[in-house]
Amino acid sequence: MSEELTVITERVDDIPVLLAHLIKMGLPELLDEHFVVHGNWQGLSLGWTTTVWLGHILSEGDHRLNQVQSWVQQRLETLRHSTGQSLEALAWSDDRLAGGLDPIER
Repeated sequence: MSEELTVITERVDDIPVLLAHLIKMGLPELLDEHFVVHGNWQGLSLGWTTTVWLGHILSEGDHRLNQVQSWVQQRLETLRHSTGQSLEALAWSDDRLAGGLDPIER
């Protein structure tokens, strides 16, 4: 009996290097420590959401909110392995990112 092999192909580019540096700097933890999000915020923390978003900005040179979700969707496996987090592209919808721009400072 043979097993079916599933191969996922993604462009990796500079994403693992950028995220490794952001994670080494402790960016996700710093953001989570100093900023509180609205009580309805669910799923991935503001720190991790913002870190991946910053990775997008640095990698693509594009700061538009409406481009991030599709970028994440095309690179989910790379981002999951680079961050060690369980990720879904919906965490980077433009509405969610806009909500993250106005956190409450602790």
